[in-house]
Amino acid sequence: MDSDAALLAGLVAGLAIAMQVGAVSVLLVEAAVVAGPRAGVAAGMGVASADLAFAVVAVAAGGAAGAALADHEVEIRLVAAALLAAIAIHGLVPLVRGRAAPAQAAVPSAGAAGRLGPLAHYGRFLAITMANPLTIASFAAVAASLSLRGPTAAAAFVAGVGAASAAWHLVLPLTAGHAGSRLTPRRRRALAIGGRLVVLAIAAHLALAA
Repeated sequence: MDSDAALLAGLVAGLAIAMQVGAVSVLLVEAAVVAGPRAGVAAGMGVASADLAFAVVAVAAGGAAGAALADHEVEIRLVAAALLAAIAIHGLVPLVRGRAAPAQAAVPSAGAAGRLGPLAHYGRFLAITMANPLTIASFAAVAASLSLRGPTAAAAFVAGVGAASAAWHLVLPLTAGHAGSRLTPRRRRALAIGGRLVVLAIAAHLALAA
């Protein structure tokens, strides 16, 4: 496969995986709506950076990465479920008790979240996404099916994945952030509570499916 075809394949694979709705997407939208587009974009780039790293590992390790992850899939799912549950509960409790404004509980941290800068949002969402590396197996399967030949094709595939993920995680928080600027504080709080409940449900599903 030449580099142009590999780039296109990376774009398609990256966009297909990035657009899947999950806990990270819910938290990203919530962060953008409550904390603003700037925070949301920083968080989105954290997610995209993780996807790029996953693609690099998938291409470099190939089937070995998928096999290694498959051997520890249960443990990975349980760790991811525990992390998501902790994030959801940590933000949900003060919101329900009325002791935190939405902007202080809309991102993966406690009451100080509303005061975090873009770099902190980036780091937190990078860590959250990296906590569930099973995405590597998906990229590895796609890369293996393409029979990438040579470093140029491999680099093109990785670049495509990174570009697609970055584009999606730029558009999503920008759209959500601008929509959130039109919401009242009460609706932002309701959105923050709803988002945490959704994340908690996703965590429970991961744990039960492990």
